[in-house]
Amino acid sequence: MREGEEPQFTVLENKTIGRNFSMFRKLRDRKAMEVAEHLGIKEATYTKYERGESKITVDLIQNVSEFLKVDPIQLISAQPGNYVESINGSNNIAIQTNSIYKATDAKQTEVMMKMMETMMQMNEAIRKILEGR
Repeated sequence: MREGEEPQFTVLENKTIGRNFSMFRKLRDRKAMEVAEHLGIKEATYTKYERGESKITVDLIQNVSEFLKVDPIQLISAQPGNYVESINGSNNIAIQTNSIYKATDAKQTEVMMKMMETMMQMNEAIRKILEGR
């Protein structure tokens, strides 16, 4: 790190997750305004998340995933080049990469969300320690 630079601690990839918010929202045939209303924020604020211009939190991911009925892990892990499909006409959406099906159950999702929260707390603690120098 160069002198005078602020350390950057990023756990979540805002641009990727924002694109995924947009992709899954469109797949669900929902408007950005509908998601924003569910979140209790303005549409302009929500679209900044979709563009990756605002910091995306674990709580935001959880709330968007509940509204769109998408596994939150898929919101953070879907990558360009993957494609999305509806499974058996259900409300579940899966990501398929190179014909290998990837899905998580509720317990796995809960554990991964707790791990993300812990990582974010650790990064915050490290940031505070480094700022104290």
